[in-house]
Amino acid sequence: MLINNGGGLPRGDTDDPKLIAQPRGGIPAVIDTQHDLERAVRNLKTGTAPVALDVERAQGFRYGSDPYLVQIRREDVGTFLIDTHALPDLSALQPGLEDVWLLHDCLQDLPNLRQVGLRPSSLFDTEIAARLVGLQRFGLAAVAEQVLGLGLVKDHQASDWSVRPLPKEWLRYAALDVELLTELYYRLSKKLDQMGRWEWAQQEFSYSLSVPPAATKPDRWRSVPGSGKIRSRRGLGVLKALWETRESIARRIDLSPGRLVRNAALIRAAAAPPKNRRALMSINEFRSPVAKQYMNEWMHALASVNAMAEDELPPKNRPVQPGSIPEPRQWNRIDESAAARLGTVRATVASVASRLDLAPEVVLAPQVQRYLAWAPLDPSRPSGDEVEERMVFRGARDWQIDLTLDPICDALGV
Repeated sequence: MLINNGGGLPRGDTDDPKLIAQPRGGIPAVIDTQHDLERAVRNLKTGTAPVALDVERAQGFRYGSDPYLVQIRREDVGTFLIDTHALPDLSALQPGLEDVWLLHDCLQDLPNLRQVGLRPSSLFDTEIAARLVGLQRFGLAAVAEQVLGLGLVKDHQASDWSVRPLPKEWLRYAALDVELLTELYYRLSKKLDQMGRWEWAQQEFSYSLSVPPAATKPDRWRSVPGSGKIRSRRGLGVLKALWETRESIARRIDLSPGRLVRNAALIRAAAAPPKNRRALMSINEFRSPVAKQYMNEWMHALASVNAMAEDELPPKNRPVQPGSIPEPRQWNRIDESAAARLGTVRATVASVASRLDLAPEVVLAPQVQRYLAWAPLDPSRPSGDEVEERMVFRGARDWQIDLTLDPICDALGV
């Protein structure tokens, strides 16, 4: 289908998307001085168009997920590429950004934007909108192809954005990441309105703005792939000690933990705890030029585990957190009735979603479905009250409750 795009964008074709290879205004220079930032502040204040934003990180290269480049575009002003390593405080830009923000997968970028001093007053997420209109592929490039008939090359998404100076091709990629958001906003907004789903989207955007920063999960070392194969408490102690030491070193030298020592090496050490330096050095990753520098710290970690009594070592199974719900794959073993309720809830939500041509997880999040099914309902409560309370408690939005409450109550016989 041919698409007549606005904003100076070329005509698109959803059957044969046209590749966008260059930003309309060329590749902007990187803003990395206070003087250039002040000029950007003045320019952005003159704009009235929505504010398209994106963030580039160096995950997999540096420790954590700090932002290294922020892209901002207003159609009536242009695109700005801001080096947030050189300019970590962008709060001066806030007065020029008091319009609707356009983001794709906002939960990825909002924490970074807040980190540099920027906060939205209102939001439109093109990924959320794409899900609500029934698209089956949600990446930015896929949404652009389906809605605008235009293609984007996603070739530097996993690059090391801490590199300086940034290569020209990377800057082209970064500018293109905000090139199409405004036109997507206009077209998806119209589609949502035509489908009677605009209010659904507004509730989703408001919810996204209210999501607090993710809390650090306890016992993160147990999430290392392969940890489930370590059955001895001593081995688990070695895994925990080496993982924590790796985290400490990686944070200190600002390096992704996996680039210091890979997870597979930690598992190998835990499976057969090294008795001495030579045994640890027999594992290749600990002989690397970077890891070898910290040999004393690795050995100190191992020594601390060797000195522990059996009751000081980690338990074989992850401790159950108060109020937590087990993984669904365990339900048949733990509680067959709960497993049956979950099957009923899932089937009911899937039926509602099918009628709307939506994915079930869009209609009601899996964690909400699990919370509804895990504990039996109180038969003395008025019909539906407890189901609705559980939905609200787990963050279901009003539109989701309106669609699913009655069908779920009927299916559960309440």
